[in-house]
Amino acid sequence: MSAVIVWTKPNCQQCRMVKRRLTEAAVEFEERDITAPENAKDLAHFVGLGYRSAPITEFGDLAVPGFVPAEIDAIGEAWRAAQTQEANR
Repeated sequence: MSAVIVWTKPNCQQCRMVKRRLTEAAVEFEERDITAPENAKDLAHFVGLGYRSAPITEFGDLAVPGFVPAEIDAIGEAWRAAQTQEANR
């Protein structure tokens, strides 16, 4: 199953808020630093989509820039649905 990925940057308050919301909702996620040199291709991809700031919360085909609680919650629900589907296989 794919993981929720939270693309962050150092000292980012909105990044902390997204991570806290996911943690409180018991959604497992992986944190990646979008400013790290090894993630340059990912950064270019997101810039190409028009995303200009962190955080970017990603799951499957969903990607949410910034801290928008309703959209973060929707990603959590999509993650939960995928987890349930995987368990029922």
